[in-house]
Amino acid sequence: MKRILLLLILWGVFGSSISNAQLFDKSGKNYREAIDFYKQGKYLVAMNRLAPLTRTTSSFAPYSHYYYALAAYQLKKYNDSYLMLRQLVSRYPNWERMNDAHYLMGATQLALGNYQQALQSLQLIDEAGLKKDVQGLKQHYLSQITDLNALKNLQKQNAGDKEVAVALVSLIQKKSTDKADLELSDRLTNRFGIESTETVSVKNPTPGQKSPPRTARNWEKGYYNVAVMLPFRLGEVPASRRSRPNQYAYDYYQGMLLAKQQLKDEGILVNLQTYDIGSEEALMRDLVNNNQFRQSDLLIGPLYTNTYEIASKFASENDVLIVNPLSTDGSLLASSNNAYLARPSIEYQMAQAAQLAARLSAGLTAAVYYGTTSKDSAMAAAYTEEIKKKGGKVLEMVRITDQKETIDARMSRFEREKPTHIVLASTDPQSGPALFSVLNGRDLSNVPVIATATSFDFQRSRPHSYGGRLYLLETDYIDLTKDNIKAFRRAYYEQSETLPSVYSYQGYDQLLFLGRMIAKYKDRLSQGLKARQFDEDYLLSGFDFTKSRENQVSPLLRAEGSRWVPVR
Repeated sequence: MKRILLLLILWGVFGSSISNAQLFDKSGKNYREAIDFYKQGKYLVAMNRLAPLTRTTSSFAPYSHYYYALAAYQLKKYNDSYLMLRQLVSRYPNWERMNDAHYLMGATQLALGNYQQALQSLQLIDEAGLKKDVQGLKQHYLSQITDLNALKNLQKQNAGDKEVAVALVSLIQKKSTDKADLELSDRLTNRFGIESTETVSVKNPTPGQKSPPRTARNWEKGYYNVAVMLPFRLGEVPASRRSRPNQYAYDYYQGMLLAKQQLKDEGILVNLQTYDIGSEEALMRDLVNNNQFRQSDLLIGPLYTNTYEIASKFASENDVLIVNPLSTDGSLLASSNNAYLARPSIEYQMAQAAQLAARLSAGLTAAVYYGTTSKDSAMAAAYTEEIKKKGGKVLEMVRITDQKETIDARMSRFEREKPTHIVLASTDPQSGPALFSVLNGRDLSNVPVIATATSFDFQRSRPHSYGGRLYLLETDYIDLTKDNIKAFRRAYYEQSETLPSVYSYQGYDQLLFLGRMIAKYKDRLSQGLKARQFDEDYLLSGFDFTKSRENQVSPLLRAEGSRWVPVR
């Protein structure tokens, strides 16, 4: 699902037909309160507040219907949701967000098991931007059907529906040995060009089944199976794309799809076997017993520590490499010799920062400041430990906000001893400028500063603004002046009608790199990763596994003219 139900951003919540004046009358006040309860996850309270508004003739009425139905859906009160949507469609057939109503009605009917009615509702959607959302929704629910005859009948009634065909082919391969069924599976596979990449859910595993041994035949099959385990949460219906906390998973996967095409152009065929895996251990335990999953040549994900540990154990037992695509937690490598991090760990980043600090000045005396998140404090603690290991000194380690006055009050005057460098670990883009404002007002205006790029509005920050004394920690540097970056942004926009996020670049680079490596080294992949540093042709900083199972590319940037460039 790419973009979904756009009703919690301002124009969507209140609707273009609702005037500002109406927002502040009594009905408007009640409506706003109901929506606030919905956003807080108090769905039952929201339903109770919205119910009276559905009986009015105000401009709020259709929106009240919709949010009542959406709240009921979240509570799994699918019948209540469906009945309210029926009422909405009947009373307001020309409502401006009718595509969203049809989408939610389809989701509700799928949840109830009324598959034919659901498909009919989803066919009424005429908004091109919802196409991928509809596809993902259907894949999630149709893959849960276990009655083969029922699914065959559904496919007969919807002969042109690819998602129904995908679900039927998958079920036949799992359950049937009947010749007619297998021939049907072949016909549908050829007609729709079905690949194993289109299987999302995992059902009916065979406990205790062992993975077949890795043999030369496996590697000579002509393609490579890559299992991608990300928290897509296909069963959820968020109120808006912006409110979806896991949008990064979709962005990452979208980048992978472009990399898959690039690999195909290079003669490397990759099947992306996508699995909706979050923090639910039961789903992960089922997955490691799934036949298709056990044929994987490479594992990417999952992201949550508890499910990652289960997958990592599987990787060790079955001699397959597992890559965590986003984590910077170096402790994950301890779970398996087959485990890799696609990004540098916090510890490595801080070690690199300390080495830079030692080169910048004769002494190694630091003042460390950090923001409000757990990652900020973890980075500050890791840096402090690294400096002490090198025989240096930390004058203070202080938690700050993004307010100049607060920083000024909390920062020492350093009357006896001044730091030779300052470190800032923060995810607040206002904290960097605020810190520099304080430093420039003191006798610290020439002290080098090593800061996380997230401490600034990175793409808008210009090196000359900080006198060349600012060094940035950025593991995913995007140089917008590079030709391949420009080409990627164009291709990504043509495919998704949105600009890529940093996760999109990561998904592209990681699959492109790993696909090339597995095609070249096959069962010697771990040895191939150690061969050398790879930085050619990639969007970000490249890959370096020569000394570790974490990607030890340099995370540091320095000023060069009007640009940021990697520190070598």
